Amino acid sequence: LSLGRPERARADLASAGAGGLPLVGRFERLQGANAFVGRWRLRCTDGPAGTLSLLRDGDVELRSEAGELLGTGVAPWTYRQREKGASTVLVRFSVDVSGGEWDVLYFTGAVDAEGGPGRRLEGSLSTGLGRRVGEFVAEPL
Repeated sequence: LSLGRPERARADLASAGAGGLPLVGRFERLQGANAFVGRWRLRCTDGPAGTLSLLRDGDVELRSEAGELLGTGVAPWTYRQREKGASTVLVRFSVDVSGGEWDVLYFTGAVDAEGGPGRRLEGSLSTGLGRRVGEFVAEPL
């Protein structure tokens, strides 16, 4: 019985799509909320830093590097595609960081859904009174 020479298995987006496999899980295209839902390393010019979690149910959590809860979302995150066919997704969320220098911070940013693992969520943050506090950058963990 001869099985012939086995071919090397390939696990990349191009070969998966070309082979007719459904693009789910790690091969799924990042569109809409899939572009930003997950855990991010957050840095702000003037604001809190740590691990930002944008959860599928709309909740938001911000934790210190040590895992201590720094704040939670005041309202569910919202998003919208910039224009039909564009890869940029606009995201808005808030974090109540009461007890610190800030009360509630409002984040407005954008992420390129086609940026792959190196994509960045970038934008500005402001207080509840509309005073701009600074800029933020978040990178996926």
